Amino acid sequence: YKKLYKKLLTPDNVYMVKKATSTETVKKNIAKSIEYDGSFTSNKEGFAYFHELFVKRHRKLLTKSAEKQSFFLIAVVALVLMIVHFVPESKEPLNYITLTFLPYFVFIMYMLNRGTTITQAMFMNCDHSMLTYRIYRTPQVLLGVFKERLKTMISINLMPASIIGLGLALILYATGGTDNPLNYLVLFISINAMSIFFSVHYLVMYYLLQPYTVSTELKSGTYKAAQLLTYLVCYVMIYLRLPTIQFGIATIVFCVAYTAISLVLVYRYAPKTFKIRL
Repeated sequence: YKKLYKKLLTPDNVYMVKKATSTETVKKNIAKSIEYDGSFTSNKEGFAYFHELFVKRHRKLLTKSAEKQSFFLIAVVALVLMIVHFVPESKEPLNYITLTFLPYFVFIMYMLNRGTTITQAMFMNCDHSMLTYRIYRTPQVLLGVFKERLKTMISINLMPASIIGLGLALILYATGGTDNPLNYLVLFISINAMSIFFSVHYLVMYYLLQPYTVSTELKSGTYKAAQLLTYLVCYVMIYLRLPTIQFGIATIVFCVAYTAISLVLVYRYAPKTFKIRL
């Protein structure tokens, strides 16, 4: 027995068992969020039909979570507006925050975005099986499904983002406003641009770096490095204090440029890179 357990209970074997258990836990949690309802149907055709059924069956994981975030954010905005109304001395500091703390919201939008969870569900409950079929890996099908997924991710993440953008504009107005009305528009658009950026970023990373193996384990150093770099950049933004107009316009321009470049890369390389890792 002693000889046997020394061979079995090595650090490598224990690590592999722990890793497999962790993966199984993730799979079970995602499986619990699926609604197996035969009544789900769609009036769409082709890629749109295929994707809409996936979205409907994963409402708990996708839309319902975004709705919960939205309701919470509405409550937060309402609370801040109440504080402004009943505590007049809070107006000045809150006005300063809305006009200089926009970089901080990059990290907030990063935390709210559910790109990693959504792409993980896409692989485990769809692509894990579909990528075994040659027709699913053809450029026409792959890019057709990608378009539908991108529309869905953007619409899901825009729900809480639009509330934050509108809430910041309302708070700015309630706390005394600004000499430049453009600040209101920049606040709203830049927050939504950040949301679109993260939606595109996570889906593009998934298609270009597809990190999962046949056993649904995350196995890609490049993907992990990209995730870490994204986190570090967003975290650094917490410490920046810049005028809303300058940072907001720069953010909007960056998000538009990044989205355009990323989509070109997906259309050109995804048919080659989007496959199951060995």
